[in-house]
Amino acid sequence: MIALAMALAMLPLVMVSGASAEPPPPADSFYDPPAELGSLSPGAIVRSRPVDANALQLVPINVDAWQLLYRTTDASGAPEAAVTTIMVPRGATGPRPLLSYQAATDSTLRICNPSYSLVAGSPIDPLSPAGPFTFALPSAEVALAAAGLAEGWAVALPDHGSIDDRFLTPRQPGYAVLDGIRAATSFAPAGLDGIRTPTALWGYSGGAIASSWAIEEHPAYAPELNIKGAAFGAPERDLEESLRSANRALLAGLIPIALASIAKDSPEFAAEIDQYLTPGGKAIVAKARNHCVGQNVLENIWFDYEQHLNAPIEELLANPVIRREIDARGITGRAPTVPTYIHNGVSEEVAPIVGTDKLVRSYCDGGGQVTYRREEFPSNPPKEFITTHGIIAISGSPGAFTWIKQRLSGNPPLAAGCDIQTVPSTLIEPGVPEVIAPSFIENLLSLVNGEPIGAHR
Repeated sequence: MIALAMALAMLPLVMVSGASAEPPPPADSFYDPPAELGSLSPGAIVRSRPVDANALQLVPINVDAWQLLYRTTDASGAPEAAVTTIMVPRGATGPRPLLSYQAATDSTLRICNPSYSLVAGSPIDPLSPAGPFTFALPSAEVALAAAGLAEGWAVALPDHGSIDDRFLTPRQPGYAVLDGIRAATSFAPAGLDGIRTPTALWGYSGGAIASSWAIEEHPAYAPELNIKGAAFGAPERDLEESLRSANRALLAGLIPIALASIAKDSPEFAAEIDQYLTPGGKAIVAKARNHCVGQNVLENIWFDYEQHLNAPIEELLANPVIRREIDARGITGRAPTVPTYIHNGVSEEVAPIVGTDKLVRSYCDGGGQVTYRREEFPSNPPKEFITTHGIIAISGSPGAFTWIKQRLSGNPPLAAGCDIQTVPSTLIEPGVPEVIAPSFIENLLSLVNGEPIGAHR
């Protein structure tokens, strides 16, 4: 959900605001859904606007960019709205593939979503409703997403929590991703080829959760989309394993975010979890709805739920309401019909390998076509001081992107079935070293220098 390097970079930006209630989103009528939203088809564009996009919240990206408000569906099947930010190489002509990049938003605040943080945020924002200092991870992840721009592709970053700013909600992020693709491919200024547009999905951690829901919902919800493949790492689809493994870790501050997010979805869960939390625990969980993921994690390093519960964790997990909500966000047993690449650290502490093994096994048992890489590096680091989750977020990206390039080009063709391997690192997989310099290093230099990205492709 957040890389260690990104977390350490944010340390000077953290300040406790002291607020305890989720602040309202910034005033912006662009996000207001129309009264007739329910009469629109999923993926229909409500309105659009050109924007200037930024990487790291302060480096302008030299591309053409727009935001689209579109109709999607919530977890209960009711209509709702979401926003996607689409970028196209400046001056590009002709049809091109689309990369839908799901950022690890991991928050219930609009300012933490790509649509806000890519254009309106800044590392130091004294006017932010989330407090005097905030950091939104999507603005950092755009440096990865922009690797698609360097290839000449269009890139879309959907707010997969929709305008209600959800996180860990079942099904809904999948709908938002798929409808974001529908909206992007139908948006004429982007120059895409409608539903025929070759499309790939990419995400890590919180973005992997949204990507996994998208490929599971794709066959029934949006089968017309031409999705060539989905690559993601560290999908937390076994929340009980994640809860136990992340406790007292460097990134243990993700636990209060998870509890607060599920409580936002379910008043029944909120009432039940409240009975198990100490007064201090209640304050931490409530405050988690005030900030973006970086600040939440850094304020709650080494969070220990045993210090904030008045009963053993086994008793909490046996509560029928709590168990129902955890299971609803777990492995569904449904397999994707598109090729899928999954990678995960063997010593992973946030998305433990046993949970990802279960997800892959369910996909393979259902007939899915899965390439799964279990990465051995780093080997059993102390989770209190080193995060495998953060390291693999960076070191695993070239391997995932290499696989995406192969799927969008159709070369090499994939064999049927599942390819499961435990490897030292995906950095040494065939073809991966060759993409690092042109797709990542040169791309970062282009971002910093303000050069056009991908127009030559």
